[in-house]
Formats: sequence, C-alpha cells, structure tokens
Amino acid sequence: MLNNTISSSLASTDYRPEIIFLEKGVEEYPVTREILARLPEIPRQEFQDISTLTEQLKSSSYDVFGEGKKRLALSRFKGSFLKKCPGTSPGMVCCNYYIVNLSKNCIYDCSYCFLQGFLENNPLQVAYVNVEDLLEELEEVFTQYPDRNFRVGTGELTDSLALDSVIPYTDYLLPFFNRQSNAVLELKTKSDQVGNLLDHPDPENIIVSWSLNPQSIIDLEEKRTPSLIQRLESARACLEKGYRIGFHLDPIILMPGWEGAYQDLVNLLCDTLPVDQVEWVSLGSFRFRPNLKSIIKNRHPKTHLFNSEHLPSKDGKFRYLRPLRNQAYETIRGYLKSHSKDLTIYLCMETSEIWEGVTGKTPRSDEKLDKFFDL
Repeated sequence: MLNNTISSSLASTDYRPEIIFLEKGVEEYPVTREILARLPEIPRQEFQDISTLTEQLKSSSYDVFGEGKKRLALSRFKGSFLKKCPGTSPGMVCCNYYIVNLSKNCIYDCSYCFLQGFLENNPLQVAYVNVEDLLEELEEVFTQYPDRNFRVGTGELTDSLALDSVIPYTDYLLPFFNRQSNAVLELKTKSDQVGNLLDHPDPENIIVSWSLNPQSIIDLEEKRTPSLIQRLESARACLEKGYRIGFHLDPIILMPGWEGAYQDLVNLLCDTLPVDQVEWVSLGSFRFRPNLKSIIKNRHPKTHLFNSEHLPSKDGKFRYLRPLRNQAYETIRGYLKSHSKDLTIYLCMETSEIWEGVTGKTPRSDEKLDKFFDL
C-alpha cells in the first residue's frame, strides 16, 4: 500500500521552468520528446550553440547561478560521459566510484553546495538528451573490463532523482544496469521523487542513496529540499520494492547542539527502516574551496556554516579542525553502531590519518570496506 501511495503522489513534480531552450536537432531524441510532453505549457526557444547561449544569459542577472535553475536547456553531451570520481584528491582516501554527468545544476538550493562556485556563471539547468550515446559508451567500457566492478553514480553535478518525473533518465538507466554483471548504478538524492523507481519491475544492480541531515539543518541550509521524514519514507518504499539503499550523512555540519541533533537523526533513521538491510552509511564533514565562502555568504546571508573555524587540507579544501572532525565522526559512528554493529560505515573525502583516528584502521585493512576501495 505504501508503494502505491508514494508512486501516485509523485506522478508529477512542482518544477516548472520559465522557458525551455532546445539545441537544434535535439527533438529527434526520445528523451527530448518525453520531456516536452511532460511540460507542454512551457515556452520554447531554439538555439545553435550552448556556449553562445550561456554568454548571452549569464550577464542578465545578479544571481546567475540561482536564476539558471529556472531555465531548462536540452542539449547533447559531446565528450566522454564516464569518469573517475574527483575524490582522488591529494592526501584523500577515495572509494571505488565512477560518475556520469547527464545533467548540470540542481533545482535545490543548499547553502553549502559546491556547484555555486563550480557553476557560478552557469545560467541554465542543463539536461543532456543523447542517452543512447551514454549507454553505448558504458557497454563498451564494461565489456572491455569484465573483471572490474564498476560503481557508477549520476549525482555529481545534480541530484540524481529530483527531476526524474520530468526528465526520466531512470527509464533508460535502470533496464541497462539490470543487465550488467560487473556494474551497479547509484542514484544519490535528497528528493522523494521515486515514482519511476517504484513502477520499475526490476531493482537488480541499482542502489538508491539519500543525503541526510537533521531537520533543523535542512530547514536552515538545504532550501527547497524534501524533509527528513519524506526522504526516509521514500527510502523505505524503495527498500520494500527490493532496491539496495544507502545513506550519506554528508556534509556533517557542526552547530551548537549538533550531538543531540545527529543522535535524533540516527534514531529516526533506525526507527523508520531496518538498518541491518542498509548497504552502507558514509560520513563526510562540511568542506569548501576558498572561493566558495564569499559566494555562500552573498547567496545565503543567514547561513551558520562558518560559525566554526576551518583550515586548509592537503587537497586545498577548508575543513573543520582535525580534532573536531574526529569527534564528530566518532560520535555519529557510535550512534549508528549502537543500532547495528555490522553496519558498513565509511568516511568520504578524508585522510588516512582521520580514518585511523576514527576507526583504528585504514579501508584496506577492513574486508567489508575493501570493495569500495578497490581501485
């Protein structure tokens, strides 16, 4: 009954762009036709070159990045889709992760989002429609390396599911990954847009993971996102459907009373669904590149992100002081382990020193974690 309720309630989304820009020739792609059928009332305008369109639009607004969320551009991606996760930064331990970028920009507006700096002058919500080229590339790579296990995510430059009822990438990705013997797809999200997933008959080789924070932090720092309860209920529905699920407590944000807030989060998580069936939980602290701080303060003047001190790490990103990160990881890891000693927990974008300080070991000395770090 729960699945049917969520499926029907998520048949549409509130996202309605002010305009759809169509690159010349994209109407021939099936996903373009599906998008246009879902947004029949939105004005459309054709363009020749997305770089030229970007230059024309980015000077027309004070908040280029924010305004870009209102303009949907359908385009072809002309490079290689599959690449290694950028977590391979100097001094950081990285998991075995590949990324595919099918979209650029995000309809949510989290204060800490790195896209504000990375896409600061991007005035568009871009969706790439040549999905067939992506699947052909993945087929070739997976076949070329049959002994390698690929964990592929789509959530680097966007939320994997926030627009899935308008831009139904999962209709193409899920059947493809269902057939693979050496690859899994991870859909990382803050959304509750799981209607297409619940309607899909086969959850094989699909992992759906949610980024979580206490509701107090969601209210303050994760604007326009579904609530914690909505995310957990969506996760429960996917689990009941047969999907593998995971969670990312990332970024952990240290505010006054954070210990109690994260304990409440963990308790709610473990009360809502059987934690022994969760594939993993990752932990990562708030981190940012130097140029992002002023952007955040300008776009989110009420943020509490900078109430604590941050210092540069080996990869150039600013992080909480090491003792604070150690304390946060040890504390939250302890909350989780109190509910399930067998739960797989790993740290995201952290140094080997932090790993050893928190867990007493490195990933390579933990058999359960070794599969994530098999480069």
